[in-house]
Amino acid sequence: MKILVFGAGLIGTTYAWQLQEAGCDVTLLVRRQRMVRYSHSGVSVTYTDTRNTRREEGHTVYRPAVVDRLEARQAFDLIIVAVRSNQWQDAIPYVAKYSGNADILFLGNMWDEWKLAGKHLPSGRYFLGFPEIVSGGHMENGINCYLFKNCHTWLGEPGGGNTERLQKTAAVFEAAGLQPKVSPTIKDLLAAHYLLSAITPGLISKAGSAGLFAANKILVKQYVYALKEGMKVCRKRGLNPASIFPFNRLFLPAFILVRWISRRLNEEKLAAMDTHMRYGAAEKKKQYANVLYAGQKSRIPMPYWASFEKYMDFS
Repeated sequence: MKILVFGAGLIGTTYAWQLQEAGCDVTLLVRRQRMVRYSHSGVSVTYTDTRNTRREEGHTVYRPAVVDRLEARQAFDLIIVAVRSNQWQDAIPYVAKYSGNADILFLGNMWDEWKLAGKHLPSGRYFLGFPEIVSGGHMENGINCYLFKNCHTWLGEPGGGNTERLQKTAAVFEAAGLQPKVSPTIKDLLAAHYLLSAITPGLISKAGSAGLFAANKILVKQYVYALKEGMKVCRKRGLNPASIFPFNRLFLPAFILVRWISRRLNEEKLAAMDTHMRYGAAEKKKQYANVLYAGQKSRIPMPYWASFEKYMDFS
């Protein structure tokens, strides 16, 4: 399979690196000013990998094949678009115009950007995904990534179903250790993860670190209540994350959820959360504001969600 990864941030670089390690023909699209450095010096990758029985930490240099533009004549089989959530408005029309006949996987945080994809592409040309398996952030001349054992690369068709291209992509991702899983309700899953991504930075900012947040029972309880408010917003928009883990646990009493959430935030996840906080402030603020605005527009009371607005200024 000939693959182009559009987006040389944390997610795009990690997926390109892992797919190339598995023997795929992978090209990474980068900005022109990075072409020379990526071609000659490569990308510095510091990683913590807990996918296997034994935790592995290390450093490598990933040397990708790179291009600085997308052209239909390049004839890729699959284009993976992995950009920040505040970049979809530019990325989707561009990829739609120059993607040729390639299948397109939009991989990342989406609020309602699949609607934009539907305006620029027929339904059979694209599908959706979420990179739950990867977290981390940027470092000088590279990335610091965490690969988690009990997480997945979620894949799904916008309209549901398990198609041949989903199965084919899942097989390629499985060979690369990216732990794919097909979701019949991918839009609900994306909404759930968007809520988590939107509210968590404010909580960490208020606490001072991910570890301090996890240890603060009051903050974790506020986190639970804020997520419940976010779920009401999603339901108003025709989405239902209640069947998605961990949202399918939110019916439990708050005191049980506080203990359960704190236990789930292990050393690797806390470190990844702290690393992720150090970049992408504009993206995080936009995600938080999108959910708050949707709630206000629908006249849904969101006192817990709104209380973290002043802590979103962490750039």
